[in-house]
Amino acid sequence: MVDPLTSSIIAEGGKTIVGGVLKSIIKRSENIDKNIEEDFKVLGREMIIQCPESIQQYSLTFESKKHLFSKKKKFRYGNVRRVNLRPFRSLQSLSKVIDYTNDGFEINTKYLNTGEIYLLEIEYKIEDKRFIENLVNKNVARDTPKTESDEYWMVAQLKHLKTLKQDFGYIELRDIDFGVDVSVHQDVKMKVPGIFRNKLETIMKLTKKVGRSEKFRLYQQLLQQQQEEYGGKEFQILKDLQDIFIPMTFRHYVDVQKDFHYNDCERGRDFYDTLPFPTWPKSMKVISRTDLNFDRPAADGLLIYKRKNLIEDLEKIFS
Repeated sequence: MVDPLTSSIIAEGGKTIVGGVLKSIIKRSENIDKNIEEDFKVLGREMIIQCPESIQQYSLTFESKKHLFSKKKKFRYGNVRRVNLRPFRSLQSLSKVIDYTNDGFEINTKYLNTGEIYLLEIEYKIEDKRFIENLVNKNVARDTPKTESDEYWMVAQLKHLKTLKQDFGYIELRDIDFGVDVSVHQDVKMKVPGIFRNKLETIMKLTKKVGRSEKFRLYQQLLQQQQEEYGGKEFQILKDLQDIFIPMTFRHYVDVQKDFHYNDCERGRDFYDTLPFPTWPKSMKVISRTDLNFDRPAADGLLIYKRKNLIEDLEKIFS
């Protein structure tokens, strides 16, 4: 059952890492199933992969068919991150039932009641994060820039769907990160006065290795620029610019719609990346998230960059 899946993935994209990790996941899941089925009736199963944490969560519901007289069910299939067992009626965790071992865990069956339905949740760490990257196709396309906003269409699609369905009753990838680089430096450059930019560029030249006469000339130029507009206000202006591009603020200049939801944003490289202090970024990376499963193997999203709002706030800084 495993080899056709692995072979098809390798042939499809040469992603041996995907085939190797899936082979391990499938084998471990099969062993858990066989172990449970020795003494219980399995009613359902599902696989959930928590993408940001790179965690595999395998869940089974099963019914206790008989009293097992304090028998311990041993699961020796590798280190587990967390195991939780709950009766379906109360959903209260039975922590005293689970014992962790160096290579797995054990279930003390003396606490299980005949005829009761239980939910078993087992978490394993997926060590290679490239597995998730190679399991999902991600595409982004930028629409024609508009006066007030830009739109970025996002598409995420679960690969190897047919072969995955052959080996899992249900699989879901949760919180798949999707990064979109939103270019902002042109909008900032358009609103930052030339006088202010010239001063920054003079400082940038002074940080480089230049001759004594050139350095003296640049110092004289900087002293002259200090007498011009915005002189003495540079650090306050730069602070106000920094405030715009912190995640908490920049979040208000983007809107994520459809199958994706906003999660976070990160500042990109500085526009003047050789200065000893930050100015403004070339771009902001907006991170959205979505879920994929057998019922929805593809997700469409729309990221709207509200350029007009950003420009208005930039104008306030220099007004």
